[in-house]
Amino acid sequence: MSIDSQNSEKKNIFQKKPWVITLAVFSSFLWGSAFPVLKITYQEMNMAGDDLYSKILIAGVRFLLAGLLILVYAFFTMKDNVKIRSRGDFGRVLLLGLVQTSLNYFFFYIGLANTTASKGAIINSLSNFLIIILAHFIYKNDRLNRNKIMGIVFGIIGVVIVNVGSGIDTSFTLIGEGFMFFAVATAVLSSFMVKSYSRTMHPVLLSAYQLIFGGIVMLLISLGGDYSTINVTPLSLVLLLYSAVLSAVAFTLWYALLKYNKPGEITMFRFLIPVSGSLLSAIFLGEKITLQVAVSLVSIVIGIVLVNRELPKGKKRMSEV
Repeated sequence: MSIDSQNSEKKNIFQKKPWVITLAVFSSFLWGSAFPVLKITYQEMNMAGDDLYSKILIAGVRFLLAGLLILVYAFFTMKDNVKIRSRGDFGRVLLLGLVQTSLNYFFFYIGLANTTASKGAIINSLSNFLIIILAHFIYKNDRLNRNKIMGIVFGIIGVVIVNVGSGIDTSFTLIGEGFMFFAVATAVLSSFMVKSYSRTMHPVLLSAYQLIFGGIVMLLISLGGDYSTINVTPLSLVLLLYSAVLSAVAFTLWYALLKYNKPGEITMFRFLIPVSGSLLSAIFLGEKITLQVAVSLVSIVIGIVLVNRELPKGKKRMSEV
């Protein structure tokens, strides 16, 4: 039996291309579904659009619950392996929870409240672009090539198209666009942290504990809010539970994908998030599916295909930047 065949037999589903594509798309659509779900949740709970403390509270509950759900799953499937084994792992999980969950969503919510949704979506998509670029300098097997550069261009075009005509301007404020850029920085940093930390810690546990710690920090931040007008309904509780489940599944799958794959290739799928959010908003909120959304989706899919397309070995070396 050849070495290549032995290696192929050892591959798990997070390394097999068809499964990688399926799980990456599925995770992106799960995150995209958060847009209409949270919008309906805010309406059900009578939360004003600029009520940041309430949004941070909901996010804290959502992520804490998501982490606990993953931990319960791990307890029954991984038995005695659910504990954090060392102080080093504890520190890593705590830091990841602070960066990936607490700081990222803190900056995101405040930034989005002080800029237009379209500008926020476009700035937020820059994290995907930066991860692919930085992976070129960090990992020897994740170099940029013509296909990747073209794929990035198609991805960014797709995000811009879906937001054209929605209030894009050149204004800039620190707590608006500035905080959105801070959110981008934390998203980029956390992706490389996950890739590094998953070498010594199981992705399931890494996802669970960072969500728990990050959620707790967000709940502590939310203590300064006034929630006297919040109205808790059965539908809002169901939607909150769903948002926790989607976070649990999406984060865990994504961490496993990052562990076994090149960040520069996997991250491209995240360009699908704003488009899937638009499509699902049309389904659940009655918003129109415009030609822009269709063109955007086609552009992003072309980008994903280009980034993940295997180049012939001879051309691969020549096309690397």
